[in-house]
Amino acid sequence: MQVPFGEWLPDQPDHGKQGANVATNVYYAANTYKRFPSLVDYSTNAIATDSRGAGSFRDNSNTVYNFVSTEDTLYKLTSGTFTDVGAGGTLLSSSYATCTITVTDYSNIATDSTLVLTKNDGTTVTFTCQGAGTGTPATNKFFHNESNDTTADNIFTCINAHADFSAANPAANVVTVTRAAVGSDNLTVTSSDTTRMAVTDFTGGTPLTGASEDFGTFTQFGEYVIFSNGIDAPQYYLMGTSTAFANLSTIVTAGTAPTFRVSGVVRDFLVVGNITSATNRIQWSGINDITAWSGKQSDSQDLPGSGGQVVAITSGEVGYVFRQNQIIRMDYVGGAVVFRLSVISPNRGAMYGRTVCQDNRQIFFYADDGFYQINGDQIMPIGVEKVNRFFDTDLNKAFSDRICAAVDPFNQLAMWLYPSVNNTTNTTGICDRIIIYNYATKKWSLGKVDASTIFSQFVGAYTVELMDIISTNLENINASLDTDFWSGGQMLLGAINEDYKASIFSGTANECEVETAEIEPFPGLRANITGIRPIVDAEATLTVKARERLADTESETSSVSMRDSGINPVRKSGRYIRANVKVASGTKFNHAQGIDLVASRAGAR
Repeated sequence: MQVPFGEWLPDQPDHGKQGANVATNVYYAANTYKRFPSLVDYSTNAIATDSRGAGSFRDNSNTVYNFVSTEDTLYKLTSGTFTDVGAGGTLLSSSYATCTITVTDYSNIATDSTLVLTKNDGTTVTFTCQGAGTGTPATNKFFHNESNDTTADNIFTCINAHADFSAANPAANVVTVTRAAVGSDNLTVTSSDTTRMAVTDFTGGTPLTGASEDFGTFTQFGEYVIFSNGIDAPQYYLMGTSTAFANLSTIVTAGTAPTFRVSGVVRDFLVVGNITSATNRIQWSGINDITAWSGKQSDSQDLPGSGGQVVAITSGEVGYVFRQNQIIRMDYVGGAVVFRLSVISPNRGAMYGRTVCQDNRQIFFYADDGFYQINGDQIMPIGVEKVNRFFDTDLNKAFSDRICAAVDPFNQLAMWLYPSVNNTTNTTGICDRIIIYNYATKKWSLGKVDASTIFSQFVGAYTVELMDIISTNLENINASLDTDFWSGGQMLLGAINEDYKASIFSGTANECEVETAEIEPFPGLRANITGIRPIVDAEATLTVKARERLADTESETSSVSMRDSGINPVRKSGRYIRANVKVASGTKFNHAQGIDLVASRAGAR
């Protein structure tokens, strides 16, 4: 009796459905499951922390530019090496945060008054007033005497003697303190006497100042790459010319470029949205000109209604503006109107900005009530009665801002990386699961991966080391070594993995698992299972689960290996049966289609 695996349908009951109960680290092709590859890292170094955005682009000379953002800075990935390219002309590698201490009414600073400064690593150092006096005070202590300026000088001497801080000798009553280590902006400074020793927090220690939940958007406009996070000034990088990101405002020649969170390119316009102080506003540059924000058909529009803030903008001949509870189509009409805005979804939008991904005119997104696809103007539910309920219960909602969507155009897969409920603390920002939709077969599956970002990635020119992305064995590489293939530019599905390294989904270091639906081999009777032949073109292990009543918890056999005959000898009796098939890590296979069940009737009891 052959039983096909069928599509993964976790929202439907285990018994009797026309699909698989489990489909992990695989994706559903035509009538078969294929391995969903594991991550293989290829960068020689790592970024400082988890990624909050990434983008991959090619210029007119076919040179590849890959960029990654963190909470603190921007990185460029070239030949497998990350380089800090900062923001606003400032690099993380040379950013030292400063604070100030302003002394007034020095004579009334009480003995044992304190100043607490936070170091780069988050720990604190306390400096204490020893009282009035002369000579040399104790370590981390200072005297107040003579004047505000002299007391400030004593504070400077005290703090400057500590290895984690430095300060310039003040000419007046203000002490400016600089941390010895770079980065970590906005760390606090406290004073027990803010009247006489007023303080400011450390600032300026990172090129970017957004919070950990602020994702970044990269958009290509001609030869420019635009970055924004909605908090800091928007940035630009001119491919082929720039060495670091700079403020977009420095090249604006007309009007003022807004601070925005999301962007896309619609026709010949850079369209931006979620503007500071106007989260429901969209604005666009001059036609074919990101330096013009006044004239040349540039304009803005506040989107009415209760659709919420703008969370994503797609690119193309036609653009789609995603709000939290609304989707608007943008069509270029020219003239005084410029764009015609049409609401195509009045009550449904995208949950978060990074839950939207795009393959040309096909757009996929996650809304409050599940997964959807836009094809033309038709909004189609793709997860209802399939995976919506599963995803809602499996998502760790405390960290749902970390969901990240991407498309693998070669395999026609739309995917959402997310933190599961199994990842309870998630203090590192790393997600642990990926839900996969094959939009050619319209079937779902699940993957296990530890990463903070997934994105469609152009791979640059291959070195010998980077060839491992394709295969660790030269004999398995079909592309001739003297072809243009090795000059780079191929788009693959990439990620920033748990070690903060650039990675490609190309490995076999994951165990693949598929489980059949629960069947009743002989309706009304129990069954004796004596063997199962996995219809898989690889060595596979197998267990059988069985129960007598649907109210029972199933019992499971021990795992058995495949014999030379192709059968996995296993013995199990029960009324309701399912088979769980696993292909071990490192084992290659092309197709996993189902099982061939060897069973006999066992009676009604």
